Amino acid sequence: MTSWQFGVATPVHYLRSGQFTADLGWQHHVMTHGADLELIIGLQGSVALAVGAAGYQVEPGDVLTVFPHETIRGTRPTLVPSAFIWFHVVPTSTERPVRLPRFFHLADQAQAVIAAKQLLDIAHGEHRLAALADYQATVAVLQLANDAANQAAGVGQQQSTINQVKEWIRVHMAQPLTVPQVAAAFHLNPDYLTRQFRQQTGLTVKGYMNAVRLDYAKYLLLTTDWPVQEVAHRAYFVDEKYFSRLFKAKVALSPRQYRLAYTHTFLNNKQVDPGIDVHSQVAALEQVRQ
Repeated sequence: MTSWQFGVATPVHYLRSGQFTADLGWQHHVMTHGADLELIIGLQGSVALAVGAAGYQVEPGDVLTVFPHETIRGTRPTLVPSAFIWFHVVPTSTERPVRLPRFFHLADQAQAVIAAKQLLDIAHGEHRLAALADYQATVAVLQLANDAANQAAGVGQQQSTINQVKEWIRVHMAQPLTVPQVAAAFHLNPDYLTRQFRQQTGLTVKGYMNAVRLDYAKYLLLTTDWPVQEVAHRAYFVDEKYFSRLFKAKVALSPRQYRLAYTHTFLNNKQVDPGIDVHSQVAALEQVRQ
C-alpha cells in the first residue's frame, strides 16, 4: 500500500504526539498500530525504519505515514544524533477525502513543521477544550496532505519560470539579493520579472525574499533555543532590529512572543519511547502489587 485515503468532514481524533530525540545507537522498538494513523516528520539526522517489509530512511523534511493495523520497527541503530516529530490520530469520517502517501519529502518544510509544533503545544498545554487538539491535528494532517497533493499535481516543481525563480531565491537566500540580480540570473528584464512575479504570487520579489527568510526564522524559533539575535543571523537577516520589526509587522508577535506562544512540546528519548503511556503503565503495576 503506497497511500491512505480518509475523510476530513469532521476533525480527526487526536491520540498522542511528541518530539523524539535520539542519541547514537538508538533503534525504534516494534509497534503494531490499531485503528490509528501515525505521521513521522524528520527534523534532524537520519532514522532507519521499516513498515512491514519496506524500509525507509527518515531525514529532515521526510514524512513517513504508518497506516492503521501496520507494524513499524527500527532496522538499525542511529549513526548520528537524530530527531523527529510524531503524532497519532484516528480518522472519524469518510467524507471529503484526502490522501497521504506512505513516504514523501516536504516541499514546504517550514509550514508543515510549524503546524506540527503548534499541535504539540496545544496537546501538551493546559487547555480545557480537548477538541482543540483534534482540530489542530486535522490542520497538521491537511498541511501534509496538501503538500503531497501539490507535488503529485506538479505544483511548485519548477515547471514555470516564476516557480524556478522562487526556488532560486530560496537556495540563494543567504546572499543580499536584489531584483536586478535575480532577473539577471534568468535573463529577464527586472520590470518584467516584477510584474509577472506579483501577478502569479501576489508578492513583490523583495516581499517573497523576506517571506522565505521569515519562514526559516519561525522554524528556528520553534526548533532551537538560540537567542533572537542568532536566529536573525541564521535566517540571513543582517540587522536584528530590522528582523524584529519585520517579524512583528508580519506575524503580529515579536520573535520572543512567538516562541513563548508554543512552549508545550512533549520531548522524549530512548528512555521514554514514543507510544508509551507511562501513567497507565504505573497504574497497572500498582494494581498488580496491591
